[in-house]
Amino acid sequence: MALTYGAIRADEADAFRDCLMTTFGHDEADADPGGAERMRVLIAPGQAWAAFDDGLLVGTAGTFDHAIGVPGGGSLRMAGLTMVAVRPTHRRRGILRALVRLHLDDAQQRGYPVSGLWASEGAIYGRFGYGIAAYGDAIDIKHAHALTIASPGASDTLAMVDEATARAQLPAIYAEATALRPGVLRRSDVWWRERRFLEVPFVRGGASRRRHVIARREGANVGYVAYRQRPGFLGGVPSGKAEINELVGIDAQAEAALWRYMLALDLHPHVTWWNAPVDNTLTWLVEDQRPILRTPSDTLWLRVEDVPATLAARRYSLDGTLRFAIDDTTWQLAVQGGQGHCEPTAQPAELRLSRAMLGALFLGGTTASQLHRAGRIIGDAGAIARADQLFASAYAPWCPEVF
Repeated sequence: MALTYGAIRADEADAFRDCLMTTFGHDEADADPGGAERMRVLIAPGQAWAAFDDGLLVGTAGTFDHAIGVPGGGSLRMAGLTMVAVRPTHRRRGILRALVRLHLDDAQQRGYPVSGLWASEGAIYGRFGYGIAAYGDAIDIKHAHALTIASPGASDTLAMVDEATARAQLPAIYAEATALRPGVLRRSDVWWRERRFLEVPFVRGGASRRRHVIARREGANVGYVAYRQRPGFLGGVPSGKAEINELVGIDAQAEAALWRYMLALDLHPHVTWWNAPVDNTLTWLVEDQRPILRTPSDTLWLRVEDVPATLAARRYSLDGTLRFAIDDTTWQLAVQGGQGHCEPTAQPAELRLSRAMLGALFLGGTTASQLHRAGRIIGDAGAIARADQLFASAYAPWCPEVF
């Protein structure tokens, strides 16, 4: 029989999750009990699709309704492509392409300016018009107790809080601390409840429950760190690992207080953070950067669907105009007072680039000069320099979580 595709019914959520988890190497019942019900809460009806082969569910994809931060503050709606999987028995049959097409068509109909994703494999999504818009650093400090934090000011007080307090107070801290950070997800109450505070074997990976420490200054919350612990001893010497899940502060003083706590955690000299902002302050808070191992990796990928709406959503670092061509359309971006307006133009393009490269430029994580040197953007030196200035961001893009 021919393959068929469509939005899943409510009674197909379990089969959908089984296909997804099996393909990624997990067992649903053991690793993520309740995952199917949680999916029903997080994904709107009609926004989870499957491929079927004679009744067997063989491929999956879904859309989260997200909004992300943009340079200068503000937000942009994003269709979050997620849970993309194809059973190994059905590879090379066009299933992935068909499922991505369903997602993109639906996103366009619903008026999302951009689609975004985390790529499980880096070679897949460029062909669909996605460009790498943000990177993260995996930080590994094996001898954290030997590092000393140079405080940028007075030290904030710290308090370890219980889960109920964390649920009540962390969302507001996160919103304030990440208000100007491009790429961050604007988390809803449902997202905090069903994803950020989730405690199942799949997310714990054998580590402790998540601990929460809040930094306070003059009675106000100014930052927090969420982490897990893996105790250990080697030859009678403590060798435990502390795994940071998220560390945010409203300023460098708050971040310094939280880092000082993590680097001195009793019995846990090994500290890791799987996805830190590439411009995080830690390396400049310590006297010796070398013990801090940093491994960069791509995180958020963006495909720009609605060019005018997307470019109007962010702020720009200077005024001016730039004409660029994508496919058969030439656009003019005009910036006045830091606000951009974009529309088609009959004038000749100064730059030529793909939709994926516009996605890479949009949040300011990659420069036009770098893409030009790599042959991914074509244009004269003056236009490239202007693009560098226009798309610059004071903060590096950062997407703090997989979705």
